[in-house]
Amino acid sequence: MSMEDLKIQNELGVEEEDLNGGKSMEVITKPFNPNEIDVDISTVNLGSLIEQLENDEIDLQPDFQRAADVWDNVKKSRLIESILLGLPLPSFYFSEDPVSQKLSIIDGLQRICAIRDFVLKEDEPLKLEGLQFLKNFEGLTFSQLARPEVKRIKSLKITMNTLRKGTPLDVKYIIFQRVNTAGEPLTPQEMRHALNQGPAAIFIKELANMESFKKATNFSVKSKRMQDRDFVNRFVAFFIGYQDYMGDLDMFLNDKMGELNKMTPAQRNDIRVSFDKAMECCYEIFKKDTFRKRYKITDKRKPISKSVYDTLSVNIAWLSDEEQHLLLKNAEAFKAGMIRLFNDEKFNFSISTGTGQKYNVEQRFTMVKSLIKEIISL
Repeated sequence: MSMEDLKIQNELGVEEEDLNGGKSMEVITKPFNPNEIDVDISTVNLGSLIEQLENDEIDLQPDFQRAADVWDNVKKSRLIESILLGLPLPSFYFSEDPVSQKLSIIDGLQRICAIRDFVLKEDEPLKLEGLQFLKNFEGLTFSQLARPEVKRIKSLKITMNTLRKGTPLDVKYIIFQRVNTAGEPLTPQEMRHALNQGPAAIFIKELANMESFKKATNFSVKSKRMQDRDFVNRFVAFFIGYQDYMGDLDMFLNDKMGELNKMTPAQRNDIRVSFDKAMECCYEIFKKDTFRKRYKITDKRKPISKSVYDTLSVNIAWLSDEEQHLLLKNAEAFKAGMIRLFNDEKFNFSISTGTGQKYNVEQRFTMVKSLIKEIISL
């Protein structure tokens, strides 16, 4: 790939999506029973949290620790300085895994990683730098602190909020959406990943790393902040449960990831095969224009559209091998048909405004399905 191609690719990326038609909140499709919420709120010494980290009782989710490491050493050092000064830290939020009983950190990941890097990291531990008050601590590591400072760190009181394992997954997700607002908040996909540990998280990652997916998206969908896994999660959710969609995309993706965890390896493999074939088929038809809006042949290439991606990839994945072959055979007619759809007022609205609303999802899926049926009948 030439430098110019890379430049164009990075400039295009993924189109910003308007899920709710300009509304700030998503519709409530399923009320929750407040009695299902089981939260343990405890005040403990920071030393207790450090001990849990040391004993591997807290899962720091290595797949998105890289996102946590957006904190540079100065920011980490100033957190340690705050602890040494006895300043209160914001609350930490955890989810208790029903199987391993480990705690997954949802809110406070950057703070915990900074504490870990200073107190527990043996290979290249954090050296304090950029301090504003304790200038005499500049350049020190944890092992170089005097006993009173070590005691001060470990005795600091912190608040741990833990959603217990009995709390339903969808309720956990809603709660964490609300508390996950400070610092460097997790993306929705990072939250889904944290709450759905097991086969589903591994499977989503594997599909995101497939060459067919990377090629179809022209390497424009990045792994940073799990953007690529969000795309895969979206495909899987609509592929296995389009008929269940009620208008709340976040909860829908979370629910279907939970279903994915309960599937057999054979069932997940069937999805893998369908995903791979759909990506290959889409790329063979549209090449570098795959999953992008095109209103006329002479248009400049546009960013990837998530709503075009889910509609096109899932509809094609639902086809048999023979039907995909017929679609490939009539690729030019299909591309022309898609341009007609992009210029259709109803279809264009469904992929551009309020793309997460139930009516718009049904509208675009139905219209693409009808076009495909027309093309394979030629």
